[in-house]
Amino acid sequence: MKRSWLTTARMCTALRKHVLRADLCVFIDDEQAFTDENYLNSTINSILIAAIAKGLDIIGIITPNNAVIGYKAVQIAKKKQMDITVMPGFSYICREKEELYIYKFVNPVKPGLPINEICKIVHDGGGFVLATNISKRKAQILDKLQGSEFAPDAIEILNAQTGGYRDLNIDFPKFVSSGARSANELEAINIFTLVDRNIAEEMGLLSPGEGESFVPKYLNPQGEPNV
Repeated sequence: MKRSWLTTARMCTALRKHVLRADLCVFIDDEQAFTDENYLNSTINSILIAAIAKGLDIIGIITPNNAVIGYKAVQIAKKKQMDITVMPGFSYICREKEELYIYKFVNPVKPGLPINEICKIVHDGGGFVLATNISKRKAQILDKLQGSEFAPDAIEILNAQTGGYRDLNIDFPKFVSSGARSANELEAINIFTLVDRNIAEEMGLLSPGEGESFVPKYLNPQGEPNV
C-alpha cells in the first residue's frame, strides 16, 4: 500500500528532529527600552521568525535582568504554533566577573554571588546555566565540579558578537552562539550548535519528545494540534 503524501511529509519532518540546531544567546533589551507592548511583541515575533528561517530548533532569549521577555516569547511561539523551542533567560555577573546565562528561572537572585553558589540556587529552582567568558584557570576549577549542582550545565566557547574563541579542554557540553541583537543579525550570523535530541533532553533544553511530532501548518490541513 502506498503511503499518503501527508504520512511521507510527517516522516521527513521527524527525521530533521533527531539533530537539532541551537542558538542559546540572542539578546533583547529589557521591557523599559520599548515604547509600547505592540513594539515589544513585534520585535519578539521578528526574532522568532528569523530563527525559524535560519533553521533553528532551539533559541535562547537573553535579557539583562530577568527572563520576563523570554517567557513572552514562549507564549508567542505557542500561540502562533511556531516550530521552535524558546529558552527564556537573562544574564548574570558573578563575583569574579564570569558571565552566566540563566534559563527557565524566575526567582529573584542576589547580584554578585560566586559561580558555584548561583549555580546551586538556579539548579534548586529547576533552571539551566550556560557559562561564558570562562578563563582557563576557572575552567579547571569548574571541571572538578562537573556534574554537580555547583557547576554550570554547559559552557559557551564562542559568541560571534563578543568574539574570542575559548579553547577550554574540559568535560562540559560546549556551545557557540550568535549573540545577535536583532532579527537581521540573527539571520546574517551563520553560527549555531548542533546537538542530538537525546542529549538536549538529558540536559533539560527540551522536554522528552518536545516538538518531535511538529507538522508545519501547510501540512496540517485538518487543524490537528502540534506536539
